[in-house]
This record gives sequence, structure tokens and C-alpha cells, in this order.
Amino acid sequence: MKKQLSSVDLHYLVEELQALKGSRIDKIYNPEKNLVVFSFYKTNEGKNLLKIHVGQSIFLSEEKDDYGDILGFGQLLRKHLDGYFLTEIGQIEPERIAKFEFKSKNEKKHLYIELFGKGNAILCDESDVIINALEHHEFKDRMIKPKIKYKYLVMEYNIFDLDKKNLADLLANSKKETVVICLAVELGLGGIYSEEACMLAGIDKNKNPKDTEGNEISSILSSVKKIIGKKIEPEVILQEDTPIDAVPFHFEHYKNYQKKSFSSFSEALSFFYAHFKEIKETEFDKKMRGLQRIIEEQKTAILNLKEEEIESREKGELVYHKYNLIKEILDEVNKASKKYSWKEIKEKLKEHKIIKEINEKERKVVVEVD
Repeated sequence: MKKQLSSVDLHYLVEELQALKGSRIDKIYNPEKNLVVFSFYKTNEGKNLLKIHVGQSIFLSEEKDDYGDILGFGQLLRKHLDGYFLTEIGQIEPERIAKFEFKSKNEKKHLYIELFGKGNAILCDESDVIINALEHHEFKDRMIKPKIKYKYLVMEYNIFDLDKKNLADLLANSKKETVVICLAVELGLGGIYSEEACMLAGIDKNKNPKDTEGNEISSILSSVKKIIGKKIEPEVILQEDTPIDAVPFHFEHYKNYQKKSFSSFSEALSFFYAHFKEIKETEFDKKMRGLQRIIEEQKTAILNLKEEEIESREKGELVYHKYNLIKEILDEVNKASKKYSWKEIKEKLKEHKIIKEINEKERKVVVEVD
């Protein structure tokens, strides 16, 4: 089974998803930890559902499931992106990272979807400072947590901007035993695309990469460029009527397999992954999902409390530093209240430089100090 989209899969998918640009976010769902669903609305085109399985796949879907509860990260996305327009969709080449740019009248925000490893979803401001992420990490080379600039590791060689010298260097210095593994791992082409590249180049995939010669390197380069420049003609590959892969174009590697054609790569991916849905959720799965929801809600509550703590501390420090001024104002208002009604006090102080609001019913005074 295709566990994750490859960099080349993402390349073709991003090309297809350009049709979503200009759409407004209608709703956001997060029914499971690693599933985020955006409902987009576009004038004269109606609604589109974009399913994001973090760490696995992204595709447009026709399915209109009852998504039920929304977890903490989904609530965060609603808070920051509700009503925003999708203005850009791209790939951080050659990585398996999709970038979505959202815009309101006054600000932009970026959402990065990482499809490698266990995956992640990272919401950033316009300057790529992290607002929050589905998963927080502290690695040797980078950190994923709020208020830190979002960074990602970049492969040494870019399959979308590859020349003969780069490829020759890669093969000559490869630590892998075969060409196909070298292309799949060290170039980041992915398993099935590396198989296809060797087949198109007419070379033995099991050949030691250090033994490749000039004409073979040229053939490999040509096949890689063909792979990333194909016309989208999506297919799901079947074996005994069971889907085993979803590809964006016809593969020589799969020429003898049964196939099912689709009008878009999203449709092919939706069909492929739908086949592997569990037919029945066990009691254990239900309990785990319930516990996961509780954990996410508690994480959100803790984050909100931390934000409130910081805000309260800042307010307390400001009151401490402006204590004499605030006390003087309160004394003045209390003294006036013995002589005038609150309505009269409000009228007299409406042009006051520091007192910004007076609530007659609750007898509260709002002041602005800095």
C-alpha cells in the first residue's frame, strides 16, 4: 500500500490543486488527530473538500462524512483562518512539504503540511514564525514550537532542478549499493519513480551507482526529467481487483497490471485510500479515539491558560508601574460619584485622555495606560 505521497506525487498534486486558488474557507474540521479537512467555497464553482491526512496524503474529496467533534488543532485553525481566502498553493521543492498561503483583508498566514516521517501541520504568520503546530518537536537541527521561525531540512540535490554534474556527483559519492536505491533515497525520487527512471533509462537498477558511466548518467537524467514533466493522466493500479498504487500518469513499470483511469489525481488518490478504510471500528479504537480527543482538549486548555497567564502577568506589571496614576484616577472618580450621578460623570469625562470608557450599570471605569 502507498503509505505516503512522494515528492513527485506532491509535485503533480500541487499543479492540480491550483484550481482552489481564490477560494474562501467555509469550514474546518479536525475529527481525528491526523485528519484535517477544509471546506472551500468559490464563486460560481461551489464547495470543494480538501482532505489532509498529515504524514500521508492530500487530495480533493467528494465524500461528505459526518466529521463530528473538532479537536484542539482544528479549533486553532478555525480561530486563525476562518473566512480567509486561499491565495497560494506550493511545494517546498524538493521536499515533501506543501505550503498553503491564506489571506484576509489585513494579514497573511501560512500552513505547512509535512508528509515525511510521522508528518506535521504547522501554522505560521506572514513571517513564518510558528503560531502553533499539530506536533511540537525539538530536534538537533530544528525546533517546531510556537514563536520559533519555521525551518525545514533541505536535501542536497533537487530533483526538479537537476543537471548532469549534480547527478554524476550523487552517483559517484553514493553510499547505496544499487542505482535504484540511490535515486529513491539519496535523490529523494521515491521507490516506484526510481524503478521507472531505471526502466526508462534502460539500465540495470541493481548496478552499483559508482559504476555508472557518462552515457548512462545522461539517460538517467533524461528519464528523471521525463518523469517530472509528464501530462497528468491518473491511474489506480490493481492487482486481483485490489488497489496497490495510485499514480499521476501511465507507468511502464505497471504496463502489465490492471488499471482504473480517473479524470484527476485527487480522484485517484481518494479512491485508493478509501479502499483501505477500516470497515468497522473496534471498541478499542473507539476508546483510543476518545482518549486522544481528551488529550487534545487538555493540550488546548493548557495552551489557553498559559496565554492567559502571560497576559495577566503583563497587565499586573503594568498596573504596578502605573499604580500612582491609576490610584489618582480612581480616587477622583470615587470623589465625583458622591456629588454627581454616573451618567453625569460619564458626560464630564468623555474627552478624558486616559479614561476611555465608563460603564454606568456596573460602575466600571476603563483606562488606557502604556
